[in-house]
Amino acid sequence: MKRRQWVQLAALMLMFVGAAVMAKGGYMQAKAMFAQYLIEEAWDKTIKDGAAHKPWFWADTHPIGKLWVGDNQPLYVLAGASGRNLAFGPAQVLSSAAAGKGGNTVIAGHRDTHFAVLAHAKKGQEIRLQSMTGDIYYYRIRSTMIVHQSQTQWLQDQGAPMLTLLTCYPFNALNGGAELRFVVQADEIAMPLWQHSA
Repeated sequence: MKRRQWVQLAALMLMFVGAAVMAKGGYMQAKAMFAQYLIEEAWDKTIKDGAAHKPWFWADTHPIGKLWVGDNQPLYVLAGASGRNLAFGPAQVLSSAAAGKGGNTVIAGHRDTHFAVLAHAKKGQEIRLQSMTGDIYYYRIRSTMIVHQSQTQWLQDQGAPMLTLLTCYPFNALNGGAELRFVVQADEIAMPLWQHSA
């Protein structure tokens, strides 16, 4: 084979590998978005009857909350922050407090799908979390921070009702295995005045 043919073959192989990598990334994004649709249907059933509903029959989780970060579209929160569940949406760490029960409610999500919205989180921003009972709890961001994955003190219950959101950091990284976490901590607040008149 001539040198030019080798170069052409190498270029074709690189194009094929690049297309495969892009397709995999697109597949992951599509899977995450389609899962939210099925999870939304399960959530609607939960709000109607108060029972847990699986989004698909083989699921080992169910939606336990609906989350609004600022003015972004709502996200449906799954029970159990396992790697499998996080592929489909944000998920609550089960050892943390349930919304409305006092204590620290901890929700994790992937930085490149559902929790990409945290890149724009800022102090003073409002977050809402609806529980399975239909009650909505309001929070105001008190801090955002970047921590090492070994620093887990922010997971602890601090005695007051609060919400902690976390994702890997930096947001624009192309590789997995990040050692840093972006943490948003928010304190529960009373229903904002504008909500009383709505």
